[in-house]
Amino acid sequence: MIRGSIISDTEWTIKLMETGHIPGTKWIVVRWSQAKREVPVDPLEMARYIQNREPAEAAPEWMLDLLDKLTKSLTPLEKDAYELVRGRGYSFSQAAQLLGCSKASVQSYIKRAEKKIQLAIRLQTISKGICLPEGKVFRL
Repeated sequence: MIRGSIISDTEWTIKLMETGHIPGTKWIVVRWSQAKREVPVDPLEMARYIQNREPAEAAPEWMLDLLDKLTKSLTPLEKDAYELVRGRGYSFSQAAQLLGCSKASVQSYIKRAEKKIQLAIRLQTISKGICLPEGKVFRL
């Protein structure tokens, strides 16, 4: 009896290590799609990759100034939604959860923010001109 328990526990552990998820659990659609995106990776390999990475460079000062000028006309919600979706790569749904509003609201915040930023770029270009370092191109 104890021997059978040890064997089944060992088989369960091996299955867990092979697949990367708990064996025998029921699959719901969300978990199933998540498991299709996940790739089991050896932690030691991942540690070597992370150690050998070069640190990311901070954005240049001229770019931070330009972004500050362009986002001055945005409301706090538009600015937060724009930063989450366009800057950090969140989906509209994820941003909506973080901001405590609907997905449609986030989409409209983004649309309004992009219109305001495009208008600010046009006005800046027409009135003063955006001064970028030579060879730099601003793309929205």
